[in-house]
Amino acid sequence: MENLKEKIDRPPMREIAPKAGLAAIVALAVVAAGVGLVIYKRRQRRSLIKRLQDAMPEMDEIRASLKRPLERAVKVL
Repeated sequence: MENLKEKIDRPPMREIAPKAGLAAIVALAVVAAGVGLVIYKRRQRRSLIKRLQDAMPEMDEIRASLKRPLERAVKVL
């Protein structure tokens, strides 16, 4: 009698396993997508900063570009 009650109350393992496997796959896909998005965003931030730094001239270039006109101005005065 007890064995019959357990069979009625509990669904067979064959019915649970596919649902649990599907849930695990979906959860794993969500985690992987989240990790991929975080890595993508971090790489984009770095490349944006790098692009801004590359767009700005170096201090030596600025000094060199200002030095020549100043030397000419001093000669004229």
